Amino acid sequence: MNFQDLRNLLEKSDDKLSILSDPNLLLTNYNVTIVNVFELIRDFLNDSEKLALFKYPYFQNLGSVESALIFKFISDENIKFRLLKDENIMSRFSSKEILDMIQNLSDESKAKIATNTYLTLEILHLKDYEITELVKNISSEKVKLDILEEIILQPYLKAKIIVTLSPKERIRMLLKEPLLLSNNQIDIISSLDVNDLGDFLVNHKSFCVENDIRPYEIIMKLSPENQKDFVSILHDLDLPFNEKKEILATLKPDVKKSIDISNFPENLQIALQLETRDFDGKIILDLNRNLEDYRGLDNLLSVNPIEFTEKQKARFLQLCDICPDLQVINILNNVSYFASSTSEYKEAEEWISSLINSLDPTYSQLQKLAVIDNAIGKKISYTPDKDTEVFNPSDCRALWKIIVSGYGICNGIAPLEQYILSKVGIESEIVSSKKHAFLKIKNIELPIENGEFIKGSTILDPTWNLTDHRFGAKPYNFCISYEQARKNDIDINGNDHNSHKNDDSLKDVTLGLDEKNLRALFASVGLADKDGIFPVIKLLESSKSINEANINNPEENIRQQFSLLAETCPEFATCQNSTISILSENLLNSSYLKFNKCVVNRVYDKDDDLKKPIVYVYIDLGKIGKKFYIADKSQGKMVEYSQKDFEQQFEIYKSDLQLLGGNKPWESSKEVIENLSKSSGKIIVEGEKER
Repeated sequence: MNFQDLRNLLEKSDDKLSILSDPNLLLTNYNVTIVNVFELIRDFLNDSEKLALFKYPYFQNLGSVESALIFKFISDENIKFRLLKDENIMSRFSSKEILDMIQNLSDESKAKIATNTYLTLEILHLKDYEITELVKNISSEKVKLDILEEIILQPYLKAKIIVTLSPKERIRMLLKEPLLLSNNQIDIISSLDVNDLGDFLVNHKSFCVENDIRPYEIIMKLSPENQKDFVSILHDLDLPFNEKKEILATLKPDVKKSIDISNFPENLQIALQLETRDFDGKIILDLNRNLEDYRGLDNLLSVNPIEFTEKQKARFLQLCDICPDLQVINILNNVSYFASSTSEYKEAEEWISSLINSLDPTYSQLQKLAVIDNAIGKKISYTPDKDTEVFNPSDCRALWKIIVSGYGICNGIAPLEQYILSKVGIESEIVSSKKHAFLKIKNIELPIENGEFIKGSTILDPTWNLTDHRFGAKPYNFCISYEQARKNDIDINGNDHNSHKNDDSLKDVTLGLDEKNLRALFASVGLADKDGIFPVIKLLESSKSINEANINNPEENIRQQFSLLAETCPEFATCQNSTISILSENLLNSSYLKFNKCVVNRVYDKDDDLKKPIVYVYIDLGKIGKKFYIADKSQGKMVEYSQKDFEQQFEIYKSDLQLLGGNKPWESSKEVIENLSKSSGKIIVEGEKER
């Protein structure tokens, strides 16, 4: 029997499904191929029967290619939808195959699929970007809009659908979608034809301003042909002069060469001569050209002046006056860049120059290193809002901003000191562990115990020296060996925090200053007395005298300790981390002060939208009661508050509360509360007591 005989049999049969339900039997009894069998399924079974095939053993084990054929043979979309909801059947298909199977469905069916979250995620296992492709291929704009109202997609995926809408709807969706990111918005705007694009830029200027979108960022996205077409209408568009200049400066190089702008003013034509980077449109600065050519192009100037010569720096300072809103950047790990303003750059460079000019020309490199590290400790504090909900990870790493603001973190402070050291010829390398950054000072001569000098590498940790320098103490992380740095990583409980662990970069760092030579060094530059005693000893001795004079009067003791702090460090309220350290480790850490609990940490004023950190002290004096104090910047002193007033005005950061298990210190039964923000080192008293 052959294929035609089988067709004749099917034409006469009232139960075609039974005959075609076992292809293996047909292949055995008839001279047919599996292709013939599927042809018969297509021609003789109705849609319900085709669906019913999947309950038979042969079709239950069918591969995805053959199963997809049966799906395509079905014309009734309701039956196809039933098939799509069968998890056992659909599990045999890849998402690519599923998308191919449903591409020819009606818009209504595609919408039913796209908006059925359980179907798409749990049965069809479609990713969001695949659902996006499904919606993009719907022909009805109304159906697309309905879907966009119903499903939740990432902004960039939503933008991919919006660009397939009509120009009118693209603009409407753009203006009403608050969650779209600026790059998504730019993609949508740049998808408009040239005339619609020009109208948008003119009629929706406020939208671009509110979303920080510059017209040049949009035009950069256009193809060369579309850029040429846009330039042809640019002259007549009601756009600010600077925006037109930015657009011309960032055109593709081939477009710049081919367009006719003879009717443009000369100062706009100059923009075509400027070279810009393809990926972001930023100008490749040439300090040798007429700096006036850059006027009005502040947004396109992002300059890293770290390696500028003095001559280049002088030219750059002139450029800062011409383009005051350009970005001054420093780059971390060759990847991330951090921006300072031109005013911050100028002020910071003045401070750096003043510091360098103050160095005695006869000083050795080691003496210069001591003075510079100490000056940074006096100028910079560790960012006090680190690990809070308002922490800004960029500002604390922007080199010149750190100097002006007075706040930074380790991988901002280390590059800052490296930059200054390079200006006086001291070679250094930034080294990072998994959690900290510091400096490896290279090729420097250090004295050793026998009076001789040895040249090599040593470790300087400017961040961990901040508190020491702020209060005139011996810096315990100044010119130490790798071995000593690793010892400093271990706390009093024996826990190794691995803050300096980097065997690959530091295995050769064996040099370190011994106690005698360290004191002699700082004495030689006036940062310790002639015997090597550091100024902090006066603070510690005064604190001890206050303790002894107020044995039975803890309130007066505390008041005088606070006065001593303000007298020693008038800026104590603005160097929060160092103040927290000196209070908790020294001034309030005394057996004379017998309290149930003492907490020194940070809070913020509830009326301050920026939530800037403020040092607070909470002390439970038992029968005397609970005491609350705030480091008041305006008054330059610690101010006492009642508990009611304190709780009404100040709040603890969410992250700090989490570390406390959600309980405020004065509500917790825990007797010892460790302060939460020790990041800039602590003064180790023992070394001074020995002297």
